[in-house]
Amino acid sequence: MSEHDPVETVDATFEGVTVLVVEDEAKDAEVVLDRVNALGGQCLHTDTVHGAQRLLIEHEVDLIVLDRMLAGGERGLDLLEWFRDIETTAPQVLITSRLATSDDHILGLDLGADDYIDKPFDPRELVARMKALLRRADSIRSPMSVLIWGPLEVRTLNEVALWHGEKISLRPQSFAVLSMLTRLKGEYLSREALWREVWKKNKYLPPQDTVINTEISRLRSSLKVLPNGPRVVAEDLGLRLEINA
Repeated sequence: MSEHDPVETVDATFEGVTVLVVEDEAKDAEVVLDRVNALGGQCLHTDTVHGAQRLLIEHEVDLIVLDRMLAGGERGLDLLEWFRDIETTAPQVLITSRLATSDDHILGLDLGADDYIDKPFDPRELVARMKALLRRADSIRSPMSVLIWGPLEVRTLNEVALWHGEKISLRPQSFAVLSMLTRLKGEYLSREALWREVWKKNKYLPPQDTVINTEISRLRSSLKVLPNGPRVVAEDLGLRLEINA
């Protein structure tokens, strides 16, 4: 914040609020971070869409300040499409961009953004727009239905798994096994627990090794075709997922 900028004071609108800043330009990111912190909010920052997805899984976010064009030609708008893919309501989203035509604004709003501010922006206008969006917000996103571990993404609501953004072809039971293993992130899963959760109709029967082994084999076959894909490891303590990428 420069010596000529107005000094911000804590604002009740920002109390208890978490703002995710997705911005690859250091100076622009600093402006947003400084304002939010001065106003009493909490800030998260990343410069990639994948980084934003990780933070959204790990934290409850009330507002996203999203740069439309990120480093390496990455599109910030891809984050809005991700919310659609996982069938989850996004937090309030304010797009920042140097693309200032009406068509650019309309595209961002059509994809689910709530407001748009052109770069370079006046910090006072930025604050005013953030406050307006926070007052309008009526819910907080709960993204626990999406599991992310490295390049593996498991969307439990619509039963889709992705590896480096590409869909993995899986049977429903293979998806259920992968989902459980992903949630544990390398920890062991007993065959008994797997049986109870995946084969719920038969959960009161002893685990059927032949059934379990067949499904594990199918899952391994689906993962084997992926470039440097995850591995299902069977050991005395149970099953676990291993990711080397």
